Amino acid sequence: MNNLKFNSRGYYSLAVLDADGNTKKEIKHTDNVITYEGAFSSLFVGSGTGQTPLTNSLYAAVGTGTVELTRSSTALGAESSGRSGGVGGGNRASTESDNLDGTSTISITRTFSFELGSKVGTFSEVGVYAGSSGSNIVAGQLIKDEFGSPTTVTLLSDEQLVVTYTLDWTFPNVSTNVGTGTVTDALSNSYDYEVWAQPYFTDYTIGSSNQGIRAFKFSNSVFSTGEVTFLGSDGVTSIYDSGDLGSGFTPSHDGSGTVTLTGQNLTFSPSDFSTTDLKFIGFYTNQSNSNNEDLVNTTDLLGKINGRNSVYVSFNPAIPKTASDSFNIQLEYTLTV
Repeated sequence: MNNLKFNSRGYYSLAVLDADGNTKKEIKHTDNVITYEGAFSSLFVGSGTGQTPLTNSLYAAVGTGTVELTRSSTALGAESSGRSGGVGGGNRASTESDNLDGTSTISITRTFSFELGSKVGTFSEVGVYAGSSGSNIVAGQLIKDEFGSPTTVTLLSDEQLVVTYTLDWTFPNVSTNVGTGTVTDALSNSYDYEVWAQPYFTDYTIGSSNQGIRAFKFSNSVFSTGEVTFLGSDGVTSIYDSGDLGSGFTPSHDGSGTVTLTGQNLTFSPSDFSTTDLKFIGFYTNQSNSNNEDLVNTTDLLGKINGRNSVYVSFNPAIPKTASDSFNIQLEYTLTV
């Protein structure tokens, strides 16, 4: 199987203001790292299907650590108590750009204004977290000068720190072939298959204002519902819809950027359905969706806009299943962040 890749990058700027709001010192456009755990949680873990990198809450923090942050970091080296919530930046319709390679990139910008005099001392690192306390760091880095060398920022009691973060997220906007193989039935008949992951957003129109996510979103580390739908060769004819399958896919993150989604081992009985034309299987694991039509374009294996399936499996030739046959399937695929 080929990993489905979700790339990210970011940078920050710092400004020190006096009591009148005048800029006394400024550090512009410094690259930072988005951590593996930060990318995973921002892209896939949240309390609702509409929660995306564009709408997630972020909180800035500063510290006195001196060790370069890496993608495996989970916190600043020595965080100073007290974080600042961010405001601003996040409209998919205005920030999404098509990379013309099957992916899009969106940018979010958040400005964090610490209260006047709330940060006093010399600070050497900055970062953003997904929570006002605790949680793993999403992105951060040592404070650096224009030459990329570590430096510090000193704040007095009559000064204010303003931090601006910009984070770029890249994700698939088309169906992506992530795997091929062959299965053999009880009669030794062979069937080739392809696995097609679907776009990140439910509405994959470039620049859409719809920020709902197509079944990549987890809540409390698992999907709250799951279904499997079986379609005929036209991509429209519904052969069988499994209904609620419990948790659907369970994700595991190895801490190094690989997310494995393991589906349930499902068995469908002889009485569930019979067909001579089982061509497509769609896996649905989103928490909710107002449009429940299960349709797939047979040319590019792209599901319906605002549809619910995150993955389709296509068989060649179509698989027959008689009223005497059971059908067993389990799907596992990986994402790279």
